[in-house]
Amino acid sequence: MIGTLLLRGGQAGQPWQVQTRNVVDAGLLCAGLQPAQALALVGRVFGLCRMAHMAASVRAMGLAEHTGPDHARMQDEILQDHALALLVTLPAYLNLPPQRESLSRVLQHRQAGPAMARELTGADAGLAHMNAQAFEAWLATGKTETGAFLPRLFNRCQSALEGVGAAVDMTELTPQAIQAQLAHGQEPHVPTMAYDASIWPDYAHYPVMQALAGAGEVTPFARLIARLLEFLACLEGRVDTMFARVPPFLSSMGAGVGVARAARGMLVHAVQMRGGLVVKYQILSPTFWHMADGGLFRQAVSRLKPGCAKVSVECVLAALNPCVPVTVEVA
Repeated sequence: MIGTLLLRGGQAGQPWQVQTRNVVDAGLLCAGLQPAQALALVGRVFGLCRMAHMAASVRAMGLAEHTGPDHARMQDEILQDHALALLVTLPAYLNLPPQRESLSRVLQHRQAGPAMARELTGADAGLAHMNAQAFEAWLATGKTETGAFLPRLFNRCQSALEGVGAAVDMTELTPQAIQAQLAHGQEPHVPTMAYDASIWPDYAHYPVMQALAGAGEVTPFARLIARLLEFLACLEGRVDTMFARVPPFLSSMGAGVGVARAARGMLVHAVQMRGGLVVKYQILSPTFWHMADGGLFRQAVSRLKPGCAKVSVECVLAALNPCVPVTVEVA
């Protein structure tokens, strides 16, 4: 998705509302181009998740001469997205000093990734496999200024998100849902868009996530922990879970559809060709699904409690991680 979002409201009992602005369908820009030209345009247009967009584009157009970005380059891109959020953006919201030195070491010294994970978490045990008691004990180490950085950050996140609402539990995106959306226009009914296309389904099965979600809906805090787990997986080189869903999606889609795993979730490009030229190009990004009527982002915003502090709303946005800039107006 290309454009901006405005999130406003929240005071005097007013509900929060989201508005889209300057939305551009990047797929329309590819119509009439040769495949190589379309690929080059995709590489120029998308600054966020560029490697994932190019991988999906290569697969959709069947460009045998282009192998596309490999998992290592897409992993680097995903790592950068989560590292910026966890080490710079969120700390600034929560009155913690941005960890720019740590960010530099994370991005430039990849061989030191496991050591950085231990330094930032202050733990040798994997967070993903912690039960509720162990996770709470880890989080409690962040209550002092001498604790490791990430438990301090998430301790403040938990406080900022307490009572904020915005919890949503939604069916994960499936190949069948994608096929229904791509067929829309030829079919008489309008397909539902209420699917979770985020990274949450890749981490929901871990013990710590089951403890956080419980039997209820998925909270923004749980979604932030999913970003933390993915950040640590990138640091430690454990990417099997991250890319595991891509082959099954690809095998279900058939020719003309490319799927890639991006920092925000499952990304789909679909292309129709005629006479060696692109006649239709569709891009179904996670934000495309989540911003639709009834989508995850809109449902979460509709469930935000009036009177939430701006910092709480910004933490919710970090958990939802839309791929476009969002302006928050408390009005």
